[in-house]
Parts: sequence; structure tokens; C-alpha cells
Amino acid sequence: MAKYIPPEQMTEAQIREEVNRQFEHWNALANGGCHDPFWPDGMNMNLVRNHIIYWYGLLRKNISAPVQLSLFGDSEALEGERPIPPEVPEHYMVQDGEYPHRLDNRNLSDLVWGRKGEYHA
Repeated sequence: MAKYIPPEQMTEAQIREEVNRQFEHWNALANGGCHDPFWPDGMNMNLVRNHIIYWYGLLRKNISAPVQLSLFGDSEALEGERPIPPEVPEHYMVQDGEYPHRLDNRNLSDLVWGRKGEYHA
């Protein structure tokens, strides 16, 4: 296990690695759902999306000239920056996800169903 490094002390390469890890996590949720028994996939996807926004903000802060982060795509992009994943409905669920048993004993009428891979970042 790697030694913990506070985000403020991370190098640019370490922050970019964290951004990539968060994108992989978001795509895994979008393709297979999550295993969290208490929250829909959409809540978890939006949480990871917020993590991506945080890491991009930290990356901009650590690079020479600070640039305002915009969710609308009208700010200057960093080199190699991918677009921020879309916000999904909070009650979104991946249909036929990897963990369907977590829906047992749950009111399914309030959920918004989507297909595997419907979202991609």
C-alpha cells in the first residue's frame, strides 16, 4: 500500500493519475453499476463526477497559470484533459448491472433505468 500524500502536496503526474483513476471508476459505474446497497448508481456516478471536478481544479491550481474550471466547456482545456462526465439523474440505475441483488426489498418505481454503457466519459 502506498504512503498517503495530501492532495495539496501531489505532483502534477500524481494528480493526473488520480484524474484517470476517477474516470475509470466513473466508466465502471456507468457500465456495470455499483455495489452500494443504499444509493442508486446515479448518486455514485455524480459523486465521482464531483471528484473529477475537484482533481481538475487542483491540477489547474498546481500548474503555472490558473484557469477557471467551467462545466460548460468554454474555458481553456488543460493538455490531455477529457470533458467532465455528464451529470446523471440521481435515481439512475444501470439495467442488468453487475449487482442486481442490491435492489431486493426496494421500491423500484422511483428509479430511472438506463442501459449498460448508455453514458461514457
